[in-house]
Amino acid sequence: MRNLIGQRDPAATGHAGMLDRTGIRPTLFGLMLTLAAVACSGGSADAQAQHAVIAIYHHVSESTPRSTSLTPDELRTQLEYLRDNEFEVWHLDRLLDALKNREDMPERVAVLTFDDAYESIYTTGLPLLQEFGYPMTLFVSTQPVDDNQSGYLNWDQIREMADAGVIIANHMVTHPHMIDALPGESESERLTRMREELLHAQARIREETGQDHKIMAYPYGEYDQPILDMIEELGYVALAQNSGAVGYHSDFSALPRFPLAGFYADIESASTKLQSLAFEVKEHEPRSPITDSRRPAVTLQLAGDFNVSQLGCYAGGEPLELDWIDREAAHFTIQPAEGRSFDARRFGYICTAPKRGTNRYYWFNKFWTRPTPDNAD
Repeated sequence: MRNLIGQRDPAATGHAGMLDRTGIRPTLFGLMLTLAAVACSGGSADAQAQHAVIAIYHHVSESTPRSTSLTPDELRTQLEYLRDNEFEVWHLDRLLDALKNREDMPERVAVLTFDDAYESIYTTGLPLLQEFGYPMTLFVSTQPVDDNQSGYLNWDQIREMADAGVIIANHMVTHPHMIDALPGESESERLTRMREELLHAQARIREETGQDHKIMAYPYGEYDQPILDMIEELGYVALAQNSGAVGYHSDFSALPRFPLAGFYADIESASTKLQSLAFEVKEHEPRSPITDSRRPAVTLQLAGDFNVSQLGCYAGGEPLELDWIDREAAHFTIQPAEGRSFDARRFGYICTAPKRGTNRYYWFNKFWTRPTPDNAD
């Protein structure tokens, strides 16, 4: 059995060419966890059935940028994997209701989401999902659609998708970096602009499709504490782009999604992520991902049916030392060592542990964003 952190994991994806890499190397599957607890019995089906995975895609094409694309054959292989491994593929709103209400859930649930309303989602992705009978959610940035921008869907196509049962949800108007102020813009002005964008995009989707789901996806996966507060105040559920499973205890203002395109489209990578489980995160400080540091520290307390001795955390594919506050309670602080730092705008730390008695792994990604990387220490 291998450790999942052998894979490089993107903290976020966005428009073509906007992928930032964490630097986690795909060849580091040699970082193995011990197998003792995995061989032990334990972990009931009821305990497992509190989790789901939300996948994120952009282009379904062989001619678009690889970083945000998977080919039709790769998507078909992933859909076949879901079918052959007895996954239930749910509508996003059904999953959100089940998680919020802590309803009984099947052992394996997946949700498929597509960002940015690219044309290939309609021409290639939708027919494939319909062939398998799987629902999907489309997050629409409304300005490219309103402007009839090349490579994007038009409202007629989006209405057709809505009529076919696709959830149409909010991806803002201009696909902005929500944490960045415009030149000369105050903090309050930035937040007012973001609120107006969110509500305008919601209004356009409602006008064109009749759908009014209060669900949005952060462009580039970026948010800060004031944005989280705004999302909660307005009563939205928000999806991010950092990897991880979702569960009863997830943060509904920043739900993780697994990118399964580009390097991560191959079925070996995708299958381990589709089988992942959500830790219960009892402490997460700082909650905001914004940092001016190239090696920020985070304090976590993680719960689940795992052996603490098998818990491992990684940055850039390299193990992080866990500075224990309470080892028995899986309460600790992590920070890259001196001399190990990150220059990218977006990066992350990943923690995993195998669930007792299974070959499935809990997965948590602490996502960081450095909005001013050129000036940060």
